[in-house]
Amino acid sequence: MMLSVFVFTNCAEELEFNTPSIQGQKDGRFWRANYQSADIDFGGFLIEGGDNYEKLQLITATDTRGTFQLGGTSQSMAIFTDADGTVYSTANAPHPSVSVYPADGEIIVEDITNANPKEVIGTFWFNAYTADGMKTVNFNKGVFYKVSLVGGLTAGTNEGDCMAAQQTTALAAQAYAGITTSDPNYTSFCNAFKDALNAQISACGDTGGALQATLDSLGDCTP
Repeated sequence: MMLSVFVFTNCAEELEFNTPSIQGQKDGRFWRANYQSADIDFGGFLIEGGDNYEKLQLITATDTRGTFQLGGTSQSMAIFTDADGTVYSTANAPHPSVSVYPADGEIIVEDITNANPKEVIGTFWFNAYTADGMKTVNFNKGVFYKVSLVGGLTAGTNEGDCMAAQQTTALAAQAYAGITTSDPNYTSFCNAFKDALNAQISACGDTGGALQATLDSLGDCTP
């Protein structure tokens, strides 16, 4: 049964969707998933939608309501795989010849219903790049509505490794930021942060060099 739930209007363009649904505008054109599902992975939501050719994955740092920023060293990320298998991710940085603007975006989890199974509702937008930073994809006016938490999803080996590495880096960065050079544990915390950055570079790449720049700034971790 067709149920019109939300309508987004922008000039002459109108965006409607069924329930449940994941959809939005991909590079300025309407895009809708033929299937949608959600899971809790790495402590956050993994929301997936696609068809026989393309797949979109939205990954949040926690399984709670809130706004999750994308890009840089964020624990949250968006991954899009197109029809020819090219993978775009907000964990990747653009090549300097392509853009000076980093990957960015937001996933906003607005509600988690008490249905059985539970359902997630929210919006998203993002700019993502390929691992070499040479190609980009843009999603805006994105909506996920009543996507059921049925489990059984995976972000895929490479993307999953990258996501885990991002989360480790974020935790190590938080611990490092909370310690001073006069603390006797400073060197240990600093080295843990460096190890996490190296692991993220290995798992995710670092086309723009931002991770390496942070790594270089830590020096030899001598207070």
